[in-house]
Amino acid sequence: MRKVMTAQQIEAIVGAPIPAVRMKQIGALDDGCRRVLASAPVAGFGFRDEQGGWRSTFVGGARGFAHVESPKRVRFELPARHPTPKSGSGASFVFLVPGIGEALRLNGSVAERRGGRIVVTVEEAFVHCARSILRSRLWEGPRARAAAAAEPPSPRDGARHESEGGPLGDPSVARFLASSPFAVLSSWDAAGSGDTSPRGDFPGFLRILDHETLVIPDRRGNRRTDTFHNVVTCDKVSLAAVVPGCDDVLHVSGTAYVTDDPALLSTMALAGKPPQAALVIRVARAELLANEALQRSKIWQRSADVDVDAGAVPDLMALATQHLALNKGGGAKAAMIRLLGSGAGAFPRLLRWLIDLGYRKGLTDEGYDRGATRADHPDNQREDRLR
Repeated sequence: MRKVMTAQQIEAIVGAPIPAVRMKQIGALDDGCRRVLASAPVAGFGFRDEQGGWRSTFVGGARGFAHVESPKRVRFELPARHPTPKSGSGASFVFLVPGIGEALRLNGSVAERRGGRIVVTVEEAFVHCARSILRSRLWEGPRARAAAAAEPPSPRDGARHESEGGPLGDPSVARFLASSPFAVLSSWDAAGSGDTSPRGDFPGFLRILDHETLVIPDRRGNRRTDTFHNVVTCDKVSLAAVVPGCDDVLHVSGTAYVTDDPALLSTMALAGKPPQAALVIRVARAELLANEALQRSKIWQRSADVDVDAGAVPDLMALATQHLALNKGGGAKAAMIRLLGSGAGAFPRLLRWLIDLGYRKGLTDEGYDRGATRADHPDNQREDRLR
């Protein structure tokens, strides 16, 4: 299978990142970021443990679990007996707010460990678009309740379960992967800086090729490709997959490479449209464990009574526009992007309408039916009121 080996090859396949996407990145937590953290009950978390292992999981348990100590420092608590992040190592988050398509991503490093209390120095903060959550239909109540009713069996004793054929040969792991529409994927660059990004699609998109190999399609998006650029310099990756309605998490780690092999991509086509590339993971570890953050947050038991306050969370795409305006470099082209962004930000309802229109068109063009979009699905109409 053909391997993509360089950043230049990645950009030849996917394209160069859209300038406005990079300009949305800021180096500290502003008031908008603080408001998102105050409303997020869980986050995907990528880190290296004290033994040098590469891990992804979900942390949290209640809204505001991540406490902002300063614009450059955030702290949170890990459960007892949880693997401890290595001091000074790269750490990264994807903060999720139920009912909201966009997510807030933070990258930084582990500054302090005080027992189970972890302090992370923030180096990057930016808004991630809603495509992954829309593709996965993560917050849709009916499918979540159906998933809960058919919860995949999983070990709750903390033991590692593998078949002789490899980490993915265990039937409970295979069933969980077949049911999962969403995961967070962590990667690191050659210097050890970490990045965690959301991945979502129809259930089963985390596809088993054999008992040691997993493949993830990469469909068209904003061309940021942080994971791909990291993998060509450091092939270590980890992921944490979920099934809505289930409080277990599948933890996977191993080595990865990017491919644009036409024969493989054709098997993952939607409406005749294959993904532009795929990530192939050689799995070294697969563990299916109960997750305290999902249990405590009751994230799958959403109702009008427990949802976030409509005024508590900023519209994350409007927040991204504000972040774009803070970027002062880049010359005339960047100045024009900031001007356009500021103009759109002055009309938040129009901005949201345009963004949602773009999501609908993009998902339809990719081969998803229109019911997959936040704006069109009746169970998600309430989400509009959160903005």
